[in-house]
Amino acid sequence: MMLRVRRSLYFKRFQKHLRDLHKHLEERDYVQAAEKIWGAISSLINAYLPEEKMRVKDKKEGFSQLFELLPNKRRLNQLLTKYGFKSAYHMAGIASGLHVYFYGGKNYPEEYLKKIMGEFKELLEEIQNALLRK
Repeated sequence: MMLRVRRSLYFKRFQKHLRDLHKHLEERDYVQAAEKIWGAISSLINAYLPEEKMRVKDKKEGFSQLFELLPNKRRLNQLLTKYGFKSAYHMAGIASGLHVYFYGGKNYPEEYLKKIMGEFKELLEEIQNALLRK
């Protein structure tokens, strides 16, 4: 599959979620930041994959599929390893847990949230940079 934006609206949403993530992290609003992480991943998937994904399971699989096609994959894999993600699928699974946290279905300690959200921010920024450089 050739990597190209198929639905620009979703790519714009991805970029907006990433900007909003920065803002919410600065405000220490981890509930909103959690949803921006899931929103960024979800939007990225729907921007690039041939068909939109609706179910969480499909989005996790779609992110894993998309991750394999990203430019600068070596650097991205280094970041996955650095932050303890076993795979892109695992990363998307953690993000879906943050989505559940947003809705009040999970509770995480603040230190964990600060750490994991900083890692997601760096990874998502690196993905955006790779896509814009390609």
